[in-house]
Amino acid sequence: KIDGIHGLNIIGGAPKIGKSCFLIQIGTEMARRRVPVIYYDFENGRQKILQRTMVRMSRLQLSDIQSGSLVDSKREAYSAACREFRKMMNWFRIVNDRKVTPEIMRRHIDFIRHETQSDYPVVIIDSLHKLPFKDFNERRSGIDAWLRQLESIRDEMQVSFLVISELSRGDKGSYRDTPHMGVFKDSGDIEYSADNALVLFPDWSQQSGLSGTERSNNLWLVASREYSPGLIGTYRLDYPYWSFLESDKE
Repeated sequence: KIDGIHGLNIIGGAPKIGKSCFLIQIGTEMARRRVPVIYYDFENGRQKILQRTMVRMSRLQLSDIQSGSLVDSKREAYSAACREFRKMMNWFRIVNDRKVTPEIMRRHIDFIRHETQSDYPVVIIDSLHKLPFKDFNERRSGIDAWLRQLESIRDEMQVSFLVISELSRGDKGSYRDTPHMGVFKDSGDIEYSADNALVLFPDWSQQSGLSGTERSNNLWLVASREYSPGLIGTYRLDYPYWSFLESDKE
């Protein structure tokens, strides 16, 4: 169990298991609780993030929302979600700037602090491997340089980070190796930089054809400065509402 989100947290996961969806849900739920969140998005696009958030908050399918002909309980659910959505957006910022630098990131953090009058923002980066490497010839050295910058921002500005990382394929070409520090892709520095290194691990075969409601992911803590490694929780996909539900613990 991790007591809240503090420091530099790296979350790895295989492609197409819902890493972005998981982090969007965490970020927007924090913003609903008046925690300032900056979401650096290089994967999905602003419209998709906001649409999926509205689907989750209203528990209406996107086709229903886009139809413009909601009635009765669906109209009430949509109206209530819109009110909550507008309040949330006072605390949630999406940045799609593919030329972002550590200095620009610092300015964004200063700005949201000033706007929200809150000293402890959370920064989500989706993903580490899509950050620009302007002055670096190699991706690995570029990623490690960014990690050092994120460490500096964490220490200087008291910011907490949630950073998505890609995983390396295992010996058999799959992503189903037991979670450990070696699964993180293109970086030898994650084990030194991260306060918590986590892996979102599918509890289902990606070739199985399971319906959305039958898909669950396990969140593992593989290394930490403060906590013992182990399973944090199991999260079931709440299809088709772009949401994860924590499974009851045994």
